[in-house]
Amino acid sequence: MSMIQEDFRLKYEILSIGSIKSWGETVIDGNRNPPSVKFRATNIEGKEDPVVGLREIETIVDFQIKTKTLEEAVKLTEKIRKVRADKKPLYLVGDLPKRQNTDDILKVKNTQSLEEFLKLNNITI
Repeated sequence: MSMIQEDFRLKYEILSIGSIKSWGETVIDGNRNPPSVKFRATNIEGKEDPVVGLREIETIVDFQIKTKTLEEAVKLTEKIRKVRADKKPLYLVGDLPKRQNTDDILKVKNTQSLEEFLKLNNITI
């Protein structure tokens, strides 16, 4: 799928990266999915509840970046792990968060090319 018209963009600043995964090409229900890297970030909001006291409400988001090859995905995974270890933010231009089926985890796909993502984050692979 390609963008026909782009009137807005969402730029995410990921302050803390949770789990990071990479995988090769998959085919699900006849749809080809290219190799990619997925990493997770979580926000926790505190909300007072009169019965149980402070409730912690999580918003979990999986961010996905497509790559051309599994090798590229593995290299990108290592670079993102370095960003996490250095406690630096990671930037991503992506779509609106979406839910798949009844999953509580929101999904955001990178809408830039891999090259643009790398440049935005000053990363080389």
